[in-house]
Amino acid sequence: MEADSYARRLWVLWLALPLTALNYWLCWNHLPARIAMHQDASGRPNGWASPDGARMFSLGFLFFLLLVLTAVGYLVATLRPDRAKPAVVLLYLVVGVVWACLNAFVWLNLTA
Repeated sequence: MEADSYARRLWVLWLALPLTALNYWLCWNHLPARIAMHQDASGRPNGWASPDGARMFSLGFLFFLLLVLTAVGYLVATLRPDRAKPAVVLLYLVVGVVWACLNAFVWLNLTA
């Protein structure tokens, strides 16, 4: 495939941002007043935030990560087209894991 097609596929990564916002919007009325944002090694919460603080952190961190990874993906696709496919796959994996971790703040606090 052409390097341009890999560069275009990077824009699909940006769906993680509205999906995260949608997750917070759908669960907003069910969230507790304090959201556990960090756990120790045994799984007990030891870091807390308000729902608004958790939402702003999640969306801000994801936005920054997507900016950086999109720039890196474009550079790889244009400078090293032979490395574009593995780079795009790796970027999808990274964004997927980060997206799941950021949305886990909501999911785990709804079930705890």
